[in-house]
Amino acid sequence: MKKVIDFCKDKYQCILIDIWPRIFLYNEYRFDNYRNKKEIKVFQSFSSVKTDYTAIVTYNLRDAIVDIKPKDAKIEYDSTPIYYSEEDKVIFPSEMSIVFPLRDGGQFKLYKYSTYYMEDDLHYIKNNVDTGNYSVFFLYNGKNTFFFPYEVDLKVGNKVVEKLSKMSFVTISDSAITYYDYEDDKGKIMETDNKEVTVTSENINVNLSGRFLISFGRDVLLFSPKNLNPVFKSIDK
Repeated sequence: MKKVIDFCKDKYQCILIDIWPRIFLYNEYRFDNYRNKKEIKVFQSFSSVKTDYTAIVTYNLRDAIVDIKPKDAKIEYDSTPIYYSEEDKVIFPSEMSIVFPLRDGGQFKLYKYSTYYMEDDLHYIKNNVDTGNYSVFFLYNGKNTFFFPYEVDLKVGNKVVEKLSKMSFVTISDSAITYYDYEDDKGKIMETDNKEVTVTSENINVNLSGRFLISFGRDVLLFSPKNLNPVFKSIDK
């Protein structure tokens, strides 16, 4: 009988020794990824209709966003930017490409839930846990949505149809465009009659219809973020 008791003690002690580190690591993982939740007032522009709601934003121990859920609202997240209601800040609920027209059209990946904001006239992007400041760029979701940190001219054919303010975005389909102008706080849907849609400024020239930009006189095809490497903490370094 004593042999049986000793055997059980040894066996279960081994099991506990094996399981305990796993329990500890699992709890540490959960704690690291769900440290803090904040309720933030936000809005999105869907098909030119502005939707205000409260988002529950979850951060991990390193202050990176790991989850966003709407509170008391039904929202299906895609690539539509999430704007903070009370500060000039944007969350991107999907992976995005960051494109640098003045660096030969260099393109890199931003992770899901990256954020953009301005501070002291500098443009910052927090990409997971890394924050960098960048100049002359725009964001692209790899399909049909473009976000512009700077003022740009939106053209259909050769005609400027809208002068978009900084932090505006455009979504294009085969026969129409939908855009949101941040400064005017308005969205609009416009038929394009299959004309070419472009966005231009002093440093940016993007063909939205063809999904390419013009960089130093040559066409550069725009890529999906899933095919790109993550952006450096600061592309200027």
